[in-house]
Amino acid sequence: MHFNDFLRSNKFRVLLCVIALLTGVMLYSVRQGGHTDVLSRMLYTITYPVRQFSAGISKQVNEKLDTYYHAKAYREENALLREQIALLNKQLIGYEEAMNELGALREQLSLKQKHTDFVMSEPATVLIPLTNDLSDGFMINLGEEDGILLNAPVICAQGLVGVITELSPHYAVVTTILSPELSVGALVLQTGDTGIVEGTLRYAAEDQTKMIYLEEQHSIEQNDLVITAGTTGLFPYGLPIGNVTETAMEETGLTAYAVLEPTVDFSALEAVTVLLDFEGKGVSLP
Repeated sequence: MHFNDFLRSNKFRVLLCVIALLTGVMLYSVRQGGHTDVLSRMLYTITYPVRQFSAGISKQVNEKLDTYYHAKAYREENALLREQIALLNKQLIGYEEAMNELGALREQLSLKQKHTDFVMSEPATVLIPLTNDLSDGFMINLGEEDGILLNAPVICAQGLVGVITELSPHYAVVTTILSPELSVGALVLQTGDTGIVEGTLRYAAEDQTKMIYLEEQHSIEQNDLVITAGTTGLFPYGLPIGNVTETAMEETGLTAYAVLEPTVDFSALEAVTVLLDFEGKGVSLP
């Protein structure tokens, strides 16, 4: 029988009556000067097992009460610890946000010092990728009311990220250099070879892009740096795009191509800057 059920049973009521009877006998004995008669001694002997059982019940009750009060104390202590952890987590989140903002400001300062002719937006936070992969495109927290323009280049300290392809008052969509929808006039810094950087689904899956329309007799080598050519007026000259990992001939046999590893680490991209104006913007070179 469960202990709580026993407390509500008839057996427990009988036990209480016996205890009351014993208590009365003991009080009577005290009034008689501490002397007990034969009946009292017999009752004391007969009820010894009952008194032992009563003492056991009393011990269980005390243990139950002790457990209850300890559990209450544990619950209060646990609630206090949870509040302290929540406060620490909030402080940690604030610290991380402050560090990210500081990093973005430092990166923008580095860009301004390197490109004094650039007019740039304030640092824009990378919000959500358009797909599971950030390299396919993403949203930023700046829009038309912040001075952002369609087709404006998007950069970071490592190089060219992409361009603005969709715009709303407070948000914008960035299409990256890995996308097949974006074409960038480019040249190889070490050799002067020119071509077009254009993403493909095949290489985008490996976070790479492709430089096409290269001359068959090019002199490009592995690890050569590819930069923006600045000939179309859409991008300034000299933005890093990627490093060559391999070269090969197209299936047509007419032109060559190079596979590029982007200088931008898209997996770790948290903030970007939008180029609002730069030298040569809108001017196409022959």
